[in-house]
Parts: sequence; structure tokens; C-alpha cells
Amino acid sequence: MNKIGKSMLLGMVSSGMLFPMEAALAQTAAPSAGSSDDTLETVIVTAEKREERLQDVPMSVTALSASTLDKQQDKSFSDYAAMVPGLSLMSSGPGITQLTLRGQNAGGDGSTVAVYLDESPLGSSSALLNGAILSGDLDTWDMQRIEVLRGPQGTLYGANSEGGLLKFVSQAPILNSFSGAVEATGEGVEQGGSGGDVRVMLNVPLGSSMALRLSGFDEGLPGFITDPTNGATNVTAGHKEGGRASLLIDPTDTLSIRLTAMDQETKTDGNPAVDVNPVTLVPVTGDLTQNRYYPEPNYFQYENYNATIDWRPGPISITSTTSFGVMNNDQLLDATSDILAPPSTTLGEILTGAFGVPTGSDEYNNADLEKFTQEIRVSSPASDRLEWQVGGFFTHEAAALDQHLNAFLIPTGASLGLPSLEVVALDSTYQEWAAFGNVTYHFGPQFDLQVGGRYSSNKQTADENLSGLLVSPANYNAKSTGNVFTYSVAPSWKIDSNSMLYARLATGYRPGGPNVVPPGAPSNVPRQYGSDSTTNVELGIRTTQADGRVSIDLAAFNVDWKNIQLLEYIGAYGVDGNGGTARSQGLEMDLDFMPVSGLTLKWVGAYTDAQLTSPAPAVNGVSGDPLPFAPKWSTAVDGEYDFPVFAGFKGFVGVTWSYVGSRSTDFASSAGLTPTQTPLSGYTTEAARIGIDNAHYTVEIFGKNLSDARGITNYVSSGAPNLEGEINIIQPMTLGLTVAAKF
Repeated sequence: MNKIGKSMLLGMVSSGMLFPMEAALAQTAAPSAGSSDDTLETVIVTAEKREERLQDVPMSVTALSASTLDKQQDKSFSDYAAMVPGLSLMSSGPGITQLTLRGQNAGGDGSTVAVYLDESPLGSSSALLNGAILSGDLDTWDMQRIEVLRGPQGTLYGANSEGGLLKFVSQAPILNSFSGAVEATGEGVEQGGSGGDVRVMLNVPLGSSMALRLSGFDEGLPGFITDPTNGATNVTAGHKEGGRASLLIDPTDTLSIRLTAMDQETKTDGNPAVDVNPVTLVPVTGDLTQNRYYPEPNYFQYENYNATIDWRPGPISITSTTSFGVMNNDQLLDATSDILAPPSTTLGEILTGAFGVPTGSDEYNNADLEKFTQEIRVSSPASDRLEWQVGGFFTHEAAALDQHLNAFLIPTGASLGLPSLEVVALDSTYQEWAAFGNVTYHFGPQFDLQVGGRYSSNKQTADENLSGLLVSPANYNAKSTGNVFTYSVAPSWKIDSNSMLYARLATGYRPGGPNVVPPGAPSNVPRQYGSDSTTNVELGIRTTQADGRVSIDLAAFNVDWKNIQLLEYIGAYGVDGNGGTARSQGLEMDLDFMPVSGLTLKWVGAYTDAQLTSPAPAVNGVSGDPLPFAPKWSTAVDGEYDFPVFAGFKGFVGVTWSYVGSRSTDFASSAGLTPTQTPLSGYTTEAARIGIDNAHYTVEIFGKNLSDARGITNYVSSGAPNLEGEINIIQPMTLGLTVAAKF
């Protein structure tokens, strides 16, 4: 029993995405040679674990800069997803989000998109701790940039990157420079509550070879859902806070040490779900309304500690990065009407009949992870002939997933004074070793060939304890091992100094693992599930034209997905299994244009045709079914005009329009009882910002979802007659004001 109830019912995409131009996507450093206010700046990324121009990277990458993220109030996944071609989200609230790139989602428990903070992989590598939804939605304050790598990244990033990678790159301390920043924001939601935040940063030099950077934030999250059953308003309101401390030590020209610690905590009073008619998807008790017998608070925490050492003894460089991370998620759900017994009896009805008084049930879920990783890389210097990188990786993860089913009186919510009806405690470990290498050979000034490979070996254990009033005490355990080799081949042709044509063949994987089932379970209940894998073929072109005023990034791709991991329900057993194949193919684009000084235009979009290519009977999937929550069409357009106003201040005004196309829901919603997928309509949103700024001060008024759209981004139904379904919707129209200062 390794699934967190309704926390798997994801689907909130907020689309007030405001990105003026690729020009803003450089590091917070001096502009590259030749750049100016009239041209797009050079973009620097670390997608291949070394700093290089985006122009030289032979894969599909999007970079989002700190200045863009701050200016556009993009603080979480839902704020900037629309401006990343091929990225789609499902979320049941802050901290509970599933990332999908190029449509690679089939409803399994394991993640297909890896998330990194600098050199630290975040989240669980195993499906036994619901890695798919606990993705590490870090706040973007004081980030240098965000990099999104599309397509398998198995060679350099290993497990769970078979769909791609999202990487947070934090601002490093700056030597010999004292600086700081403070920002305050207030915002309100239409038909909802208000929120706001305060953010601070301080960079302190400690002598000539050391510097300390401190940053933190405290944010009130506005709510917008009403619950008339318990008389609550704005039940989705919450609080988010976090901070990061980073110490940089550069004792010599050949040695650099960076120590970083971060913590982020998010609390919400409820889930952003609306109850709807299961046929029409129309709200049953009014707009922005849900009905719960019991509150559904959620708590999410991420801690991460990292030590990265860069040593350059001679021509080579050696990098050692050591990380320790802690993740915790506590969630309470009202299970009164969500757990069914055949043919269509709810758990609440069963308990009411058993106890003789109106009785409901709440489900408490707790997920804990402790993760240690160590990576060592040796890299060659930059060369006009041969460049290489080799390394080793190790991780050890200890996870605990606990679920408690309890009874309470309706309508008071008071406990019946009974022990838990059922307690399921699943403890697991994941341990992996890997070796990898990457070689780039420059055949000449125009043609390069990059080849990489990675061998990974893992072993896992799982131990499950059952107890409670309604179950017989039991203990089961299982273990598994797995080995996999991934590779990449990427030739590239530099047509000239401004244009590159590349091709890429790459593979990725997601680890298999053990299923904990009783010894007497039927033989068709799998005791293990295998790894699945993707093979990606990609052709792209990246070019800058018109004296640096036009940037074009286009990619065509075909991804074959084999042995897909699925959440299966076989009789009374919910397990991870494998079944079916799928293919995702399409086009992605990122276009930037500066027609005149001060005016920047950006257009991003993706066409993604993702569907099963063979049956997956365990989840009622047939060949040709679309993969869940993967829109065929998605696009966004942004324009911003900057102009001088007075005394060194610059004014700016910008608008954004985004579109998310129609999608289909999971193959088997709510414990596999819904036999078919449900189509969801596409939706559009609009956003705007206006303000003034200079090198030290900014004042900005912004709005998101200005048409107050009710874009449906997730739906789940129990499938029983006359029972309501649930949808998640984008946040209603939001207006806000930000004041910021830098010194």
C-alpha cells in the first residue's frame, strides 16, 4: 500500500507566466562581450555539469534567469511552467506536484523528471515513497536561474531523469562585495483572501578569500476555496517560509569550497479542490466550493545540506559534491466518501452502519526521506580537440511512508475514542552506485561529436507492518536489485558562429523495485516491478540572427517508452507493475525578438502527441490512448516595453497570454475504479505588469489570470453512481503590488 490517497490526484496549473525575453537569461554577472541593451545576452548554463554557452549545448534546454523570475513574481512551478516548452504540471497544492516533460506520464508512483538544487538531487529515487508527486517545488528567491533539460538525462543525472531534468541554480556568495536586497509583496485573489511576503538577502565578505550569503523569505498564501459543510472560507490559505545560507571559501586560485544549507516549509489549511458533477464537471454546490466533513491540512518540508569542492591540480579539475537531504510531508484527508466497497458503498456508510451514529473517516499520511549522496567528477580542460569528463556517484536513501485510517463523528469531527481502523507503515531503503563518462571530440571548428555512458546498480529493501482495529496484525518484507546502462550520442554542426544544428540519441531509465505483498497473494500479483526506459531521438537548431536581436531555438523529437511503470490494482492489492509501451513525438520552439530598442517579444510553444502504442490492461489502457495530462498544444506569448522615465528610472509594461490545450485524465482514477479517461478542456490566461525600476529600487503592480478563468487541470472520480468528482483549478484572478530595494 504505497500510495498517498488523494495526494496522487494532481492537477493545478497556474499560468500567470511573465517572461520578457531570452535576453534576461544570463547569469547575474557582467554581460557577455558584444551584448547591450539593444541585443540579446549570452546565456550560460551548467546542463552538462560545466559552465558553457547555451548556444553550444547539443540538447533542448530552457533557462529562466533570476531577474526574470523576480520581476514576474514567479515563485513556484505553477508560475513559470507555461514558458517552458513541453512542461506540464499536476498539483494538489503547494509541495505536492508532478512534473511531466514531453508527455511522459502514465500515473506511476516514481518520478520521470529529476529535480536538482545545484549539485544535490532532491526527492526519492524510488516509487515506494511517491517520488512522482514529491518533486521539490523550491521557492525561486535568490536563485541565479532555473534550467530545464528536455529528454532523457540518464548519462549525467541517472535515475528518474528519463523524461528530463529541472535544476535550481542558487546564487553563490560574491567575494569582496557587501550587498543586500529586501522585497515586500501584497496580493489578493478574486473571491478569495489576501497574502503577502517579505524577502531579504545579505552578501557579506569575510576577508579577501571568503564570503557568506544569507537569504530568506516569509510568505502568506491566499486561499480561495469555501467549505460550507464546516463553515470555512479560504480553506486553501497557508504559510510558506524558508532560508538558505552559503559560505564560499577560495583560499587559492586552484581550490574552491562552497558549503550550503537550506530549509523550506509550507503549510496549508486545505486542498485546492472543487466538488463537481462526475458527468458534466460542473460544481455541485457553487463556484470555488468543496464539502468536507474533516479539514485537510498539508505540511511539506525540504532540508538540504551540501559541500562542493572544486580543485584544479594542473590541467584537470576535480569536483567532489556531498549532500544530505531531508524531506517530510504530512497530509490529512477526508476519506469518508472516497474509499469505496463494492458495488458502490462509501467507507462513511459502512462505518455509520457499524457504529449506529453518523461516522466519517480521515486518512493521515506521512512521508519521510533521508537522502545521502556523493559524487566525484574529473574533467579535462577546455580544448579545441578533445574534452572529457568521468565520475562516480553513490546514494543511500531511507524512507518511511505511514498511513492511518481513523473514525470521527459527523458533523462535529470528534474522535470516537477508538484505535486507528488501519495503520500501514512502509519502510524502505534505496542504494545506488554508478559510474559515468562523457567525451566530446572536435573534428574541426564546425563539427563536434559527443558520446556519453553511465552504468548504474541499485538494491532496495521494503518492510511493511499492518495493524489497527479492522485488520489483523502482519509484517511483510521484500527486496530487489537492478542494473542498467544508459548512453547518449550527440553530433553537432556549427553552421557559423551564431548557429548550430544538432542531433541527439539518448536513453534514460526509472529504477524498478520490490512490492510488499503477503506470501499467500495470488500469483498474478507481481512481487517486483522492473525499470522502465526511454529512447529519445532529437533534431534541433539554435541560432541568433539580426545582429543579436533574434534568437530561435527549435527541436523535433521522438521518444519511445518501454516497460512502463504503472500503479495497478489486482483484486485487493495495489502494487507497482509494468505494462505497455508508449510514444511521444512533437515539436518545441522558443523564439525571442527585439524589433526596436526597449521592446522584447517572446513566443514559446510545443506540440506533443503522446499515446500508448500497446495495451496496458492493468489500467484499462488500449493502444492509441493519450498519455495522461499531456496537452497536444501549449503555447505562450509575452511582450514587454521598457522606456526611460526620470532620474535614472526606467518604466516597464508587459503582458502575457498563455494557452494549455485539452488533456485526458489518468487511465484509472481513484483506485482503478474509473474504466475510462475523462477529457478536460483547454484554457487560456492573461497576465500583466507595470512598474518602474533602476539599479536600486523597483515598484511593480501585477496581475495574473486577469480573465478569472476556471481552467480545469485535474479531475478524479470514484466512479460510483451519484458520487461527486473533484477538480483542481488554476488560481483565480490575482492582483498584487511589489516594492523592492537593493544595496
